Amino acid sequence: MFQLLGVFKAIIYGIVFYRTFQQTPMELPLILLSAALVISGFWRNLYNYSCPRVNMVTLCLDLLLVFLFSLVTGSGSFDKLIFVYLIEGVAVLPPKGRIIYSLVTLADYIGASLLYDFQHIGYFEPPGLAEMLLYALIILLVWGERRQREQRLDYKRMAEELRYTNLQLVDSLKWSDQLAAETERQRISGEIHDSLGHDLTGLILTLEAGKRIMQTDLEAAGGYWDKALEMARSAMQSVRELVAGKELDLQFELGSYLMNMSKQVRNASGLQVELEIPARITGLSVQEQFNLYRIFQEAITNTMKHARAQNARIVIKIEPDEIIFSYADDGIGTAGIQYGTGLKGMMARMSVMGGTIHFASTSEKGFFIEGRLDTRGLRA
Repeated sequence: MFQLLGVFKAIIYGIVFYRTFQQTPMELPLILLSAALVISGFWRNLYNYSCPRVNMVTLCLDLLLVFLFSLVTGSGSFDKLIFVYLIEGVAVLPPKGRIIYSLVTLADYIGASLLYDFQHIGYFEPPGLAEMLLYALIILLVWGERRQREQRLDYKRMAEELRYTNLQLVDSLKWSDQLAAETERQRISGEIHDSLGHDLTGLILTLEAGKRIMQTDLEAAGGYWDKALEMARSAMQSVRELVAGKELDLQFELGSYLMNMSKQVRNASGLQVELEIPARITGLSVQEQFNLYRIFQEAITNTMKHARAQNARIVIKIEPDEIIFSYADDGIGTAGIQYGTGLKGMMARMSVMGGTIHFASTSEKGFFIEGRLDTRGLRA
């Protein structure tokens, strides 16, 4: 469109200047104004009408120059230049600027025509109806072309935005897949550490106990080996369930699982686990109960591996708006808590449920864990 507009403008300029120099003496003001009109008129073409500031400045300058040009020319062809500038304004200026510029162009045309007509023929001669209709038709065609060009640009912009959105969606899906894979890897890692680690710890302690009494009481040692065999089978079953991706039992009940675990631990290692828990634990979903079970399981595993404790105690209290639980053993404790995989796994499980967990220990004073769950948030 802009190339055609440039060609059309060059033709009009040629016609106007040809008639002007035929009918008007070649004087310096006329030559300077003609040169200025050419430079200003085609300056915006150098930018292919892509610079809004250049468009506005040169179009306004053209109106001023053509008004001065009408004062020194002996030809009335200057109105063709005003018509060209009006077309350009409609084609390139923004909506508000286009309306204002059109009004200014009309005022410039009327003023220049009045001065020229009164100077040369003594009265104002308006353009003919056919000429005005032709002008209006051309302006409508230019405006329609502009609208189509803007729509094409909008479609192109929307297509680019859609392509960019599609790329973002693809990246997001890749990231989601990676996140899901990493989440699953962490889940499996945690399950292996909490479940299989607990079973293997009990198995090792049972085998060591059997080994110690094997020389003095072979029959009692056989009992320990039977327990070890049972634990090995339990560990193998845990691995199979983990590999198969077995779903969590919907009938899982924390209290019964804790009682069963305390018996297994007592039989395997001699550690006495005292339970102070409600008959029925309410306010927690099956998954949340399972998470708490894994936390206590990991705590007992650490006690058996490191604490050399004789007793441990699990307490669960149900308050109106929260559940408070604690775990304590009477082992050797530690002067500096090391946050390894087990403790980090406990913290991660509590974080998922929106709860808090704290650890405390001193040398020869045992190890203490306390956690809190806001059941208002869990119910919501």
